[in-house]
Formats: sequence, structure tokens, C-alpha cells
Amino acid sequence: MTGLFGSIKSVHKFLSQNHFYPIALGTLLVFFFYFGRVWISRDFLFKNLIWNLFLAWLPYVFSLSISAIHRLRPGWWWALIIPGGLWLVFLPNSFYIVTDLIHVSQRQSIPIWYDAGLIAITAWTGIFLAVTSLHSVQGVVRSYLGHNLGWAFALIVIGISGYGVYLGRFLRWNSWDLLLEPAEILSDTLSPLLHPITYADKIGFMVMYTSLYLVTYLTFSWLRPFASPAQMKDLSPKL
Repeated sequence: MTGLFGSIKSVHKFLSQNHFYPIALGTLLVFFFYFGRVWISRDFLFKNLIWNLFLAWLPYVFSLSISAIHRLRPGWWWALIIPGGLWLVFLPNSFYIVTDLIHVSQRQSIPIWYDAGLIAITAWTGIFLAVTSLHSVQGVVRSYLGHNLGWAFALIVIGISGYGVYLGRFLRWNSWDLLLEPAEILSDTLSPLLHPITYADKIGFMVMYTSLYLVTYLTFSWLRPFASPAQMKDLSPKL
């Protein structure tokens, strides 16, 4: 019994350190207000939000597996390759939900404030999934490569994620298309870089959403030292 209690306590601590409980609460709120919308409007108009939130959870789950493997077997860096690759491929989905705000409009069946709130709650949950999973993986990378390279890794991933949001919103590519149609995605990826004037608005989109992700992540990292009294003296955003 003592061993079981200890295991449960360890799992609880691991999930708490990875902010599972507030993220789960946010997810429950999304379901509550979504099905409230279904009941009020008698339609399933925003069912894509549930799917997008599911996709946003995938990189978080992969980041948990990366952290768990690293804790149990610190020397097994090779065991992190597959979950790490899947995490990177699906990570843009977490921040993509912010762009669903373009679907907010006045409808007869539901107040506009309700749809705006529903999408905002879903987007916030997705953002929290994004920054938490990146923080977790950055910590693993830092343990192997050091503090500075850990931050370089995080900044590169944020840039890739901003590009991924562009591919999803404008070109309608999905994460699994990287495995099915890599050549086509590579062509679409290079086009804005080769023709920046033609794609000026798309580049502006990528800069804006990458900046939003960056500022959100830096804020999250800066606030981390205030999580416990023992860390109050450390005012730098060390991870």
C-alpha cells in the first residue's frame, strides 16, 4: 500500500510540475462551453475546435513522455528521438488555435460574445499547452547541451512553430502531411523565403504570430522563479 501511495504521489508531482491540472481544467471549460453552445444553438458549428484542441494536446503528451524517459533513463538520449520528432511536428497545432478567432461573427442562434469567449478559452488552453510542452523539452535539451544552447533550441522551435501555423492556416497543411507529402510542403515552405515581396502579407503573419509565441513563452519563463518561496531570489528567467 505504501508503494502504491508513493507511486501515486510521484505521478501527481510529475503532473503538477508540468501544469497538467490547470491545462485539464481549461480543457474541461472548453467542453463545458462548447456543449453549452450546442444545446443553445442546436448545431455543431465549432466542432473543429474540439479537434484542434485534441491536436494541441498531442505535443504536450509527447513532451510528458520525453520528460518521463529522461527522468527514468537519463542516458538514453536515443530513446527521445521519435517522441521528440513527433513533438516538433505537432507543436504548431497548439498555437494554431489562436487563428480560429477569425471565425468570430454575429449569428442569430448565439450571442457573439459567447463564440468569442469559447474560442478565446480554447486558444488560451492551446497556448498553455504550447509553452508548457516547450518548457519541458527545453529542460531536457538543457541537461544535455547547457543553458545557452537550451535557449537557442527554444528560439528555433518558436520560429518553426510560427512557420507551421502559417502552413496550417493559409495552405491548409496538416502535421501528418510532412510524412505523406514532404516534397510539396518543402516547396510551399521555401516560396515565402524566395519571393518575400510577393508573400509580404504572409511573412507579416508569421512575424506577428511568432512574436506572440515568443513573448508568451518569455513571460511564462520569467514567472517560473516565483512558483515557490525557495526561488524568489532568482529573478532571471532560468529554466
